[in-house]
Amino acid sequence: MPRVVTKSLAVAAVAAALAALGIAGPAVGTDGSDGTAAAGGPVPRVSPGLAWGACPADLSGTLRCGTLAVPLDHEHPDGRTTTLAVSLAQATGRGPKAGTILVNPGGPGGRGMWLAAAVQQRLPADLRDRYDIVGIDPRGNGHSSPVQCVDTAVFDQAPKPDPVPRTEADKQRLLDRARTYAEGCAARGGDLLPHMSTAENARDMDDVRAALGEAKVSYLGWSYGTYLGAVYGQLFPQRVDKLILDSIVDPSPRGIWYGVNLDQDIAFQDRWREFTRWAGRHDDVLKLGADAAAVEAAFGRVLAGVRAAPAGDIGPAEVYDMVTTAMYDDDQWRDLALAFAGYLAGDPAPLGKLYEPPSAVQANMTAVYTAVECNDAPWPRDWSVWNRDADALNRANPILTWPNTWLNAPCLFWKTPPRTPLPIDGRGLPGALLVQAENDAATPLAGGVAMHRALPASRLVTLRGEGNHGVLIFNPNDCVSDVAWAYLRDGTLPSADVVCAGGPEPDAREANQ
Repeated sequence: MPRVVTKSLAVAAVAAALAALGIAGPAVGTDGSDGTAAAGGPVPRVSPGLAWGACPADLSGTLRCGTLAVPLDHEHPDGRTTTLAVSLAQATGRGPKAGTILVNPGGPGGRGMWLAAAVQQRLPADLRDRYDIVGIDPRGNGHSSPVQCVDTAVFDQAPKPDPVPRTEADKQRLLDRARTYAEGCAARGGDLLPHMSTAENARDMDDVRAALGEAKVSYLGWSYGTYLGAVYGQLFPQRVDKLILDSIVDPSPRGIWYGVNLDQDIAFQDRWREFTRWAGRHDDVLKLGADAAAVEAAFGRVLAGVRAAPAGDIGPAEVYDMVTTAMYDDDQWRDLALAFAGYLAGDPAPLGKLYEPPSAVQANMTAVYTAVECNDAPWPRDWSVWNRDADALNRANPILTWPNTWLNAPCLFWKTPPRTPLPIDGRGLPGALLVQAENDAATPLAGGVAMHRALPASRLVTLRGEGNHGVLIFNPNDCVSDVAWAYLRDGTLPSADVVCAGGPEPDAREANQ
């Protein structure tokens, strides 16, 4: 979960980074053939409910793609339908297959089709040979009948309103903005909007499984995708082969979703403190101050400066967005620190390079994020509850509290009645492997512990001292990968929970590639 930052847009940044892996391959023909069979490669897969063919131009040429009609409302399976777009990274070997892995990158709002190629690229060769990898753009998302809530070029025109209110009038203006967003979703979302939820996404996944002709599937999900995987496992435990959940959402009814966001406010502040201590240790390079307090003061001067006079498109909202995005992955810390230092030295150009203008892709991801979280569970319907909680948290945790409050505030005005979260108890699941970085801000460690309790047959791998969001594929760690790949090979979980050592802190002296 979270990035505009909306939470889902951090996933977009990771997707862009993985696109640079150099995934290459023959273009797929419209008949679904990639030519590999004639060259001694795998025979192109035939699926009973999916016609594999060419993919959209924004996806890897190694993929084959198709579409599947699924019920708009799974409680009325014979009614109207919506379209899912699905991708396939076919197993590279000609021998017996180990199965099919469905993948989801998180969000809610993360697009899944691109991920199939990235996962295949990072798997060991023997697993690439034996597993088909299938990605799905969830309903309303990407190539699956995308929804929008606003005209992002207007609504998100930079600089956006300062997310930190100073007066009650400021709060009212931001509340009005949230109401406008919710009303835009209701007006533009059509008949699909009330049926965008985690339970619907899970049932869509099972329709994909059936269309693939598989009695069981494995699943690998990150962030929000861990909650999606848990819900799928709860609804369809007999159809789960292997289940890997990485960077884990607290699945308890208390957490989904209001509580999860409050927990994030605290965790992002802890992560920000890591950043300020790191920047202070490298003042000789970064020039923001010799300790955490000095770095914090420098950040305050950046905020004061852009509040007084925006640096082009960059006001305080955009600065908070940059900070939130950087807390997902410490590879971004050096650029953030140098941008702040450059601005304070009179050069706003590095700050401008970190700014991403609003796009239709980002707006779609935000719309999906909002619809799923608002539909999934009850939210407080009284602004005084939100106001009380945000005021209290903001005193010690100001880096995310108010921006996160306004990101989710459309749920205060949501038109669709919320669902009751599905209790997660792991009944019938054969097992699960859970992966969690100790200092992850987007999905704090407590969420991994809660999921571990909810799934009694699970094993938890904790990456000690690590704070980057998403481990397997996104921030590979040999210790974690060894456990995960062994599980995919033969289904054997570790005999006990595992603790792995995290990686080194980011290098302040070298540009990150």
